[in-house]
Amino acid sequence: MDSRTIATQETISSLPTPFSTTAHRLAALEAAQRNWIPKRTNEDWRHLDPNAFPWEEAHAAASSQNHEPVKVGFQTDAHLPVIEAAQLQALLAIQEEDTDAKFLYLHRAMTSTAAAYRIPANSQRLSARIVHGISGPAALTTALVVEKGASAVFYNCWESETNDVLPAIGRIEIVLEPGARLHFLHEDKLGFRTHLYTRARVQIAEGAHLDWGVLTTGSVWHAAKMEVELLGSGAESTFYGLYCGAGKRSAEHRTIQYHPCARAKSELLFKSLLTEKSHSVFQGMIRVERAAQHTDAYQACRNLLLSPAAHTEAIPRLEILADDVRCSHGATVGTVDEDILFYLMTRGLSRAQATAAVAAGFAEEVVRRVPLKDVADRWRQFVEQTISHSLT
Repeated sequence: MDSRTIATQETISSLPTPFSTTAHRLAALEAAQRNWIPKRTNEDWRHLDPNAFPWEEAHAAASSQNHEPVKVGFQTDAHLPVIEAAQLQALLAIQEEDTDAKFLYLHRAMTSTAAAYRIPANSQRLSARIVHGISGPAALTTALVVEKGASAVFYNCWESETNDVLPAIGRIEIVLEPGARLHFLHEDKLGFRTHLYTRARVQIAEGAHLDWGVLTTGSVWHAAKMEVELLGSGAESTFYGLYCGAGKRSAEHRTIQYHPCARAKSELLFKSLLTEKSHSVFQGMIRVERAAQHTDAYQACRNLLLSPAAHTEAIPRLEILADDVRCSHGATVGTVDEDILFYLMTRGLSRAQATAAVAAGFAEEVVRRVPLKDVADRWRQFVEQTISHSLT
């Protein structure tokens, strides 16, 4: 499933959404204005100042009638139908009690372009790619419904065409119907001066399986809330993520593995490779409801610091109401082991080469899971670029 098997189907400049009419956008803008900026006293926002987000620029973009900063390129090896408007509207629903409701209403008010597709039932080994390019304040939207028994690999990328200061708000909504299988890859490649907030959620039905891989290079202000909901017996998810931080970039990732049903399984591995003055925050939650007996859930966060000025905070949490489960979590923060460096240097490597080898090996546990060769190679290039900052 490498890039040679993908044929261009279309390049989308504007795919209308249920909220793209003037009336819907004005209503969303009014709702955004009614909602308060999140409070630092809220657990989600203790480590990142929401007031630093460029709210004025976002409100101005949402107020503009000619706002069109997103171009979406779409490639696939089969025709995909779009998600019906009613279902897409339900997927993008907003709850007033959400601590990020202000972001989500602004996202709706700015939205004029979306990538929203169905993978037909029983389709096998389908492969598709979406690249969103932004040139100004932007709402980024990807929605997928993988129908019963279908299997697919889907690559989704958000990238900047400018290095201006700009707000960007992204939403990813994915539904896996019974027996569906999806390997979803997501990349954030936005400019350093971009302020990005992302809300991502995957709903997994009975017997369905998700592999979810994420790569980000961070920015001056970056927060991503990523939730997996295992909604049926036999549902499974595997999440793997990598943050390559250099310079003064930062990234905060908040993950939720939500188990409301019995006999489901989730695994999560998130790694940060940090150099110079970069900063990472990871907040991970496993929540198991009382009815979710025989849950199997695991969460791990690993952080490698290549510079004394780099900083990370890892906060794993469990909320378990069931009594017959297997749930665990772990977090590590460290530098390159001197004994390992010494061993490699006795085998002829310089200290720089030995450090690069250890750091690359640290990231490889994530990268090797990527099923698309060209994407995996690009992730390795990001790792190499990050490591190079620590060796100059």
